[in-house]
Amino acid sequence: MKHYLHRVVGLYPSYAAASSARDQVIAQAIAPDRIRILGPGTPAGGQDAAADSDDVLKDLLRDGAIGTAVGTAVGAAGTIALAAAQVTLFIASPVLGALYLLGWGASLGGLVGAMVGSERSKGDVSTLIKDALAGDQFVLVVQAADEAQTSLARQVVGDSMAEALLPAGAAPA
Repeated sequence: MKHYLHRVVGLYPSYAAASSARDQVIAQAIAPDRIRILGPGTPAGGQDAAADSDDVLKDLLRDGAIGTAVGTAVGAAGTIALAAAQVTLFIASPVLGALYLLGWGASLGGLVGAMVGSERSKGDVSTLIKDALAGDQFVLVVQAADEAQTSLARQVVGDSMAEALLPAGAAPA
């Protein structure tokens, strides 16, 4: 069975609103140790940030490896095309010329693959949490263990966020 982990995040203007939402989530049979409230000044790091960082590194390495393979293939194709056209790469050693082309292709492919991999945005949840904490908001993070818990947490957190944002005395629509 695959390990299921989904984070549901709620942003609240006060600790009381976040704590009330936490109590509502606990009432829906989600374990208290799977729920955290982060406040302004709290570091947003921890296991979640380390997991996001590891994922970024793995993606970067994978994209670099794919780029290296593609670059090697392009270098080999270039070498074959030059050999078919009977162009000598280096008069003294045509074998070394072909190997140089393969190496350059692999190097450039790896560099381009790593750059493309680093351009993609990762860790959007951790960025959201850091921005909210910097904006003096309180963040409720619920780690759901299955789809049913995810659905319950989304419902409770969504409703509680709507209530927390309503002006005092206003009725929900």
